[in-house]
Amino acid sequence: MKWSINLLPLGLLAAFATAAPVAERQLDLYQLQISCPANKNVDGRFLSMNNATLGVYDGDDVSALRVYPINSQKEGCNELHTYPVGIVDHSIGLVGEPGLLTLVDMVNPHSVQPGEGTVAMWDTFRITDGKVSNNADGQWLAFPGPGNSWTVKWSDGSAMITADSMVVDVMYKSAGEGRYNGD
Repeated sequence: MKWSINLLPLGLLAAFATAAPVAERQLDLYQLQISCPANKNVDGRFLSMNNATLGVYDGDDVSALRVYPINSQKEGCNELHTYPVGIVDHSIGLVGEPGLLTLVDMVNPHSVQPGEGTVAMWDTFRITDGKVSNNADGQWLAFPGPGNSWTVKWSDGSAMITADSMVVDVMYKSAGEGRYNGD
């Protein structure tokens, strides 16, 4: 019985330690906005997600995608991870055949193994003067979809492009601050 009395202070200390608040770090959150003055249906709208494809979508259940930057191992580049932070890592990325890559939500990007003849990039985004680009020659294009939706892709100019696409800029806009429980 005497040993249980000696363990009581240790048990109380453990209870207080587990009830203490976790140190939090603040994340600066951003939204990605389309700039295309030539098309008022797209200009100023924020990117959102439909399944895993990023673009401009309508609907009551559609909300603007929020991202936070992480320095890439590639010099001068960033990874743009999605918020809120969950158990599984999500990052936006570019996937497809070389020449025309679709902007997507990528699950566990560091473990993605693209199939033969396809490319997967998530750590090559450059943020300059409020604009997001890829660390390769090219430009953003928007392609019309059903209704008033548009998907966003990166073209290096080598792929055949349909006439209904249009050149857009992807702007990097502050969305406020988020929270992430971690160190």
